[in-house]
Amino acid sequence: MSEHIHRLVGRDAEARLIANAFDEARAGLGSAVLIEGEPGIGKTALLSDTAAVVGDHARFVLRARGVRSATDVAFGALHELLNPLTAYIDALPGRQASALDVAFGRRTGPTPDRLVLGVAVLGLLEEACTHGTVVLLLDDLHWMDRTSVHALLFAAPRLTALRVLLVATSRTGGQVSDPADAFPTVVRLGPLDDVAAAQLLSDVAGHLPDRKRSRVRREAYGNPLALLEFSAADAGATRSRTTDRMSARLERSFLDGVRLLPQDAQEALLLVAAGEGATVRELEEAVAAAGLGAADLATLEREGFVRRDGDRIVPRHPLVASAHYDAADPLRRRAAHDVLATAVRAPDRRALHRAAATVGLDESVAADLDRVAETALRHGAPAEAATAWQRAADLSPDPTHQANRLVEAAEAARRAGASDDASVLLRRAEPLAELSDARTQHRFARAEWMLSMTADHRGRGAAELVAFAGTRSEASERAEVLLWAAAKCYIHQEPDGVRELVASTVERAAQEHEDRDTAVLADVTLALVRTGRPLNDATVDRFLDRAQATDGVIINCLAFAAEEAGDMALSDRCWTAGARLFHDAARTSDEATALCGRASPRTTAGHLTDGLADADRSARLSEELELPVVTGMALAEAARALARAGDREGARARLDALTRIPVAQGFARIVATAAWAAALIAADEGRHDDALAHLARTSVNRPVAMWSGADLVEAAIRTGDASPVLEWLDEAEQVAEVTGSSHLRLLVARSRGLLAVDDAEALEHLSSAVELGSPSTMPFDLAVARLHLGERLRRVRRIVDAREQLAQAVRLFDGVGARSWAARARTELRAAGGVAERDVARETADDLLTPQELLVSRMASTGRTNKQIADEVYLSHRTVAAHLSRAFTKLGISRRSQLVGVLAPADAPD
Repeated sequence: MSEHIHRLVGRDAEARLIANAFDEARAGLGSAVLIEGEPGIGKTALLSDTAAVVGDHARFVLRARGVRSATDVAFGALHELLNPLTAYIDALPGRQASALDVAFGRRTGPTPDRLVLGVAVLGLLEEACTHGTVVLLLDDLHWMDRTSVHALLFAAPRLTALRVLLVATSRTGGQVSDPADAFPTVVRLGPLDDVAAAQLLSDVAGHLPDRKRSRVRREAYGNPLALLEFSAADAGATRSRTTDRMSARLERSFLDGVRLLPQDAQEALLLVAAGEGATVRELEEAVAAAGLGAADLATLEREGFVRRDGDRIVPRHPLVASAHYDAADPLRRRAAHDVLATAVRAPDRRALHRAAATVGLDESVAADLDRVAETALRHGAPAEAATAWQRAADLSPDPTHQANRLVEAAEAARRAGASDDASVLLRRAEPLAELSDARTQHRFARAEWMLSMTADHRGRGAAELVAFAGTRSEASERAEVLLWAAAKCYIHQEPDGVRELVASTVERAAQEHEDRDTAVLADVTLALVRTGRPLNDATVDRFLDRAQATDGVIINCLAFAAEEAGDMALSDRCWTAGARLFHDAARTSDEATALCGRASPRTTAGHLTDGLADADRSARLSEELELPVVTGMALAEAARALARAGDREGARARLDALTRIPVAQGFARIVATAAWAAALIAADEGRHDDALAHLARTSVNRPVAMWSGADLVEAAIRTGDASPVLEWLDEAEQVAEVTGSSHLRLLVARSRGLLAVDDAEALEHLSSAVELGSPSTMPFDLAVARLHLGERLRRVRRIVDAREQLAQAVRLFDGVGARSWAARARTELRAAGGVAERDVARETADDLLTPQELLVSRMASTGRTNKQIADEVYLSHRTVAAHLSRAFTKLGISRRSQLVGVLAPADAPD
């Protein structure tokens, strides 16, 4: 195959590269190639050459073409490309199969998430390539709908173990902003050299005199299409504007040819240009409706302006369509769309043509676009939904309808990740919403609040939301708005005066209305504005029982508040509830945030394996979803868990990765958590001065500084200067008194025990710390307390008591995977004349397996099938099988039933 003879002049190197990639794909080493270049440079020709060469050697050769007039038709390109593979959809895990079925309109179901859809496309290709090599050819990627592009770009870099080759073309500077990130190989087609240009001209225009061929070659600058077009036009129209863009010069050349056609044929070509994507039958009906005849289409085909492509009539080059369409006056374009609206069958395309044909305001057309947007959103295409709603708003004669459609467009844009677009849409909607009914005002306020909590959009402040709540007639709406205000207070750290304003307003409202739901909202609101106090478990659980995925910001705030109050178990419950809600609602970005959030209380509580699993899983998801702040936080948490466990190399790798996310450096919690991890590494290596310096940097985030402060103590003692500890100790004691946190009280007692000079005082404090600890809720810090108590007992010659504490410490450290601490405890135990149950820590699955292998192995040990695991962790089921196969080899087992015996149980609630 790599030695095939292709038909293109001057493209030997590029054709050879693609042929080699195909040979590798046949051997199971798939890849993706992007061909970039200016219009006419030969991208489509190279793609067609590829199709001709691989056709007899591939099981599937699948093609899709981007169409300028169909960029807002959700999943159009993906459906065109993958339709021959739909028979394999049923082999996918249920969630992934449903995503493709819903996206393709084969059935109704939950709205597919962008990541789920990408995984489903990859899984479908995995299934298909088990039957033979699959070749995907994507022409004009820059004109494909955004949802299709996202799914295909997800698959492109993940084909390396498949018999799949993907080759795409795109204009330089097109819709795909940085294709090098998604495509392992990018080919930038340049002009033909003089030899190749001369050969091409000799092949197609040998009849021209040498002088004219030389002029054409100079004018075409090595662009193959320009060589063909200018030689056909004898170069006459090109000589005066050699500084113009090549695409503009080619368009003028095409227009010169179009203007030589009969007028009816020109009108027929306008219908083809406006209706790209329409079937032959639909175009024929549109031609008839416009008073034209089939002979006009035949003229276009005979003269080479259009060609048949399956069930479509398409321009022979996209520039033919764009040049003719753009040159037509608005009246003719609207007339073309008007007749197309009567001919096309698909409701969404019909509505888009009606909208393009409409001048002024038209509620019926706007209502049609509403349905297009709702369908797009239901199928998982929020970007296309936002475009349709924005156009519907432009056509709305009623200001309230316009406001509602702008709000819907903003919400869809936010869900698509286009926060800036959402902000612009809300600013347009604001004056309209203020003059609209109460329902519209509330919808606008909710959309504005949601955006302000997740993006750089100010919106109403907490005090303004309190004022807005006063305008609501329904008690439930007032309670909801006040809860938004509380979340603002929490996230943006509003001053005490604003917090008290929210709290007092809530308390007054609660006295006036005593129904159960508003009471729960009031209690949660007070918990958020009066932080540092213990949260009522029953109140939080009642809220979680009624919570929906749209309450995600509130759930996150409650989780953080519980962590600040020292209740790691309640924080874990909040994050877990959020993760489940978001997973079920297919809100993967929120799920990634919840997993990252849950890593923090789990690691702080000492459940290091589970904290690391959450952090690594969140890092993978958030990186794929392009959420750099969440990725940064997840990497910092993973580094902290690994450093605590004594895996300094792994912790450093996460911190190094964090430095490559510049935006993360602007978030105080990320900076503080990373500094804590760096301090743990330094302390583990005996660099106590460095540990203190790193811990000082945690002060940028008060909650992190509070919990990391306990690690100051031993480092400060080793340096001979305990003064940095005393300020933290006084504050921690006050916070522990207010919150009643047993965990924080343990840290205070343990720290006072370490600082005490008198042995009796030290033993009293350390014994108190051990009594405050729990092996289930704070295993690591309890183990450290037992270690220090055992060390002090050995110092005062209470050897038997020391052995008991040290042996317990070893068991706890081994249980949470804190290797360096376990080694230290074993050394102390041996010095006390004791022997641990295992004198050397046994290598466990946590040590042998990668985080991904460990995650799927633990899930498999609970009885989940590969497909169930795949749906839960956003992998294909064949990837899950590969992870399990490698895990079995490393663990020395051969059956799933053996996993329970070789895996440590989860050390935190799931």
